[in-house]
Amino acid sequence: MFKDISSVTLAFVYVNILGYVFHSAVSRSLGPAVYGEFMVLYSFMLTVGNITVLLGTVSIKTIIENYQSRFNFFNSLRLMGFVIGAVFALLVCAFSSYLKDFLHVTEYYYFFIIALAWLGMSLVAVERSFLQATGKFPLFAFSTAMELTLRLIAALVAIYVGLKVDGVLFSTVVGAFAVLIILLIINGNLTVKRAQLNIKKMLIIALYASPIGFFIYADNIFIKRILDEHTAGIYSAVSIVGKVLVWFILTILGVYFPKFVEAKKSAFFKKLVFHMLAIVIVSEVMAQIACLLIGKPLFLLLFGTKFEPALKFLPIYFIALLPLLFNIVFISMAVALERYFYMIYAHLFLFYAGFLMFPLRSISDYLAYIFCINAFFVLLYLLRFKKELK
Repeated sequence: MFKDISSVTLAFVYVNILGYVFHSAVSRSLGPAVYGEFMVLYSFMLTVGNITVLLGTVSIKTIIENYQSRFNFFNSLRLMGFVIGAVFALLVCAFSSYLKDFLHVTEYYYFFIIALAWLGMSLVAVERSFLQATGKFPLFAFSTAMELTLRLIAALVAIYVGLKVDGVLFSTVVGAFAVLIILLIINGNLTVKRAQLNIKKMLIIALYASPIGFFIYADNIFIKRILDEHTAGIYSAVSIVGKVLVWFILTILGVYFPKFVEAKKSAFFKKLVFHMLAIVIVSEVMAQIACLLIGKPLFLLLFGTKFEPALKFLPIYFIALLPLLFNIVFISMAVALERYFYMIYAHLFLFYAGFLMFPLRSISDYLAYIFCINAFFVLLYLLRFKKELK
C-alpha cells in the first residue's frame, strides 16, 4: 500500500504544481473580477461534474465485488458512464439560460462547454476506476498527471490567442477527451461481452457516494450571489490554494476506499479509518506550517499583488476546511458500509441551504459558516460511528 500511496502522492504534487501554474496564468490574465466569474463556472463544472467521482466509486465497488468477471462488468460500466454523462450534458444545455441568471454570469454558451466537459469526465472516471479497482495506481496517477498537463497547455494556448473564460473552460474538454483515448488503449477489452449490472444496488451506492463531490466546491458556487465582483475574485484565490488540502485527502482516499470496501466486515476496517483520520490531522498541521513559512511569497508569485488582500484569509481557510475533511472520511466510511443515508443528505442539504439563507456578507462570515456547519456534523458522525470506531 505504501507504493500505491507514494505513486498517487507524487502525481498529486505534480498535478497541484500544474494546477497553480494554471490558476496563476488565468487569474493574472483575467483580473480579480473576471477571475471570480471564471471560478463560479469552474466550480459549478467541477461540483456537478464530480458526479464522475460518484461513477468512479460505484464502478470500483462493482468491479471489486465481481472481480472474476471484471472485464464484463467494466464494459457495462462504460456504457453506463456514457449514458449518464450524456444526460447531464443535455440537461445543462437545456437549462443554460436559467443557470446564467441564477449564477450571475455573463454568457449562456459557457454551459455548452461545460456539457462537453461533463461527458468527457464521465467516460474518463469509469476508465480510471478500473485502474483503481485492479490496483494499477501508477497508471492511475499517470493518467491524472497527463490530463492536467494537457489542460494547462490548452489553457495557455487559449490565453495566448486572446480567448478568455470560454477558452480556459474548453481546456478541460481537451484534457478529458485526450486522456480518454489514452485510457481506452491502455484498458482495452472493448469487445468483451457485457455483464448484467445490478442497477438497484448501484443506485443505492450512487446515492451514498454522490454527496462527496457536491461538498468540495460548494463555497465557490454562490460567491457572485453574495459578494461583490472584486471580493469574489479575492475569495476565489484563497479557496483555490486552500483546496489543495481537500484534493490531497481525496487523493489518499482513492487508495484507502477500495481497502475500506474489502475490509468492511473485519477488524482491520477500524485501523484503516484511524490511519485516514491521522492523515487528515497531519495534513492540516503541514498546511499551516507551509502557510507560515512560504505562504506569502508563494501566493504573490502565483496571483500577483492585486490579490494580496486574500493572504490574511489563507490560514483561516485551512482551519475552516478541517471539519469538512473529517466528514469526507466519515462519508467514505458510510459508502463502504452502505449506512446512514439520510444523515449524509441532511448534511448536504443544510450545507447548501445555509449559503442561501444566512446573511453571509463577508469572507469572514463565509469561513465561519463553513467551519461551524461541518463541525456540527463531525459530532453527529462520531455519534453514529461510535460502534465501528470502538
